[in-house]
Amino acid sequence: MLNPESIAAVEAARFGEHFVRPIYDGYGFAAIPGTIERVLTGTSASALPPAAIPGGLTHHETVILLLIDSFGWCFFAPRAERYPFLRQFLEQGVVSQLTTLFPSTTAAHVTTIHTGLPPAASGIFEWFLYEPAIDRIIAPLLFSYAGEHDRETLAAAGVNPAKIFPADTLYRRLAAAGVRSTVLQHSAYANSSFSRIVCAGAEMVPYRTLAEAITLLNQRLATQQGPTYYMLYIDTIDTICHNYGPEAPHVDAEIDTVLTTLDRLLQPALASLGRPGLLLLTADHGHIATDPRKALLVNRLVPELVQATPSGADGKPLAPGGSNRDLFLYVAAAQRTALQATLSAQLQGRAEVYPTAELVAEGFFGPQPSPAFLARVGDLVILPYAGETVWWEDPRFKQRFRGMHGGLTAAEAHTELAALVCGGA
Repeated sequence: MLNPESIAAVEAARFGEHFVRPIYDGYGFAAIPGTIERVLTGTSASALPPAAIPGGLTHHETVILLLIDSFGWCFFAPRAERYPFLRQFLEQGVVSQLTTLFPSTTAAHVTTIHTGLPPAASGIFEWFLYEPAIDRIIAPLLFSYAGEHDRETLAAAGVNPAKIFPADTLYRRLAAAGVRSTVLQHSAYANSSFSRIVCAGAEMVPYRTLAEAITLLNQRLATQQGPTYYMLYIDTIDTICHNYGPEAPHVDAEIDTVLTTLDRLLQPALASLGRPGLLLLTADHGHIATDPRKALLVNRLVPELVQATPSGADGKPLAPGGSNRDLFLYVAAAQRTALQATLSAQLQGRAEVYPTAELVAEGFFGPQPSPAFLARVGDLVILPYAGETVWWEDPRFKQRFRGMHGGLTAAEAHTELAALVCGGA
């Protein structure tokens, strides 16, 4: 069934005329880790409303989460009745609409799914952010300096990932309660610095193809001993969306491949499981079409912004932070108010500019912001309208993507949780 309570809650979560207000207490992505912890252990400080799970928040010995990067509501809803793998959730389970976190980025959401911490608490909120300990803009998931294409350049420079990423993980809490965890991720980053810290307490299973991943998952399901949580992260739809744009036929083909593979390889294994299991499907965000040729470059529009932006340890301005759908600016305190007004005037009708502190106070990043988050998040944030991108001109950061996310439009910031009890007694 489609959960009408969730639809009403998400529809009411508005921020002005153009944007979504992220939900952290109710029908929001932020509550998924707590929901998993609740059904496996019986304890958790936060969880989704009981209506989001078939039978409510009752105990399960087996929980499987499919995290499909970019497969938000804008992709899920039009396909829910067309594909058997999705249709089963509507006919036999529960589909709830959710808001994403803010920003609607993979960095924020995978950190939350592994730790249970919202961005305000984890300190990891974007692809690019300022790290005061090294006085540079970094790419935390790559564990590299921003603008470098190689992974792990921070590790090569001697930076300790334990000082950057949160160490309190969902998997450690589950292990303390006697629950095993298995995380299946692509081999390109399964054992990265980021994954080693935020997935501590779980068995990490690298894979190269989706068919391989599902086979590895099925083998573990068949030999499972005791309560276990499985998390399979699928990244291919996101990659194709970025390269071609969310409306391109390449994206439709990739979605078809993913859903058909899940139906052919995973569904039979779940149907013959021999014991009840809770299958969950979600996405970290949706996607919006962008034209890299039309990006608005703030340091061109407002040249005085460059002088107002502090330099990092490399002598370059602390920019850019965030993405072209949620640009975070690091600005000297004395010039913030004037620059907000100037930027708002220059971007009128195309984007809105807010003091970051205002959005923090209103809970857009989640409750209880940590010192690490407050030191990293910047001073002004630019939120472009649908179809717009705002960026900082720098030859290290070429604009080439035809699809993006990170902002607060519905296409980016509406997602889902599909839940189904599978297997048998």
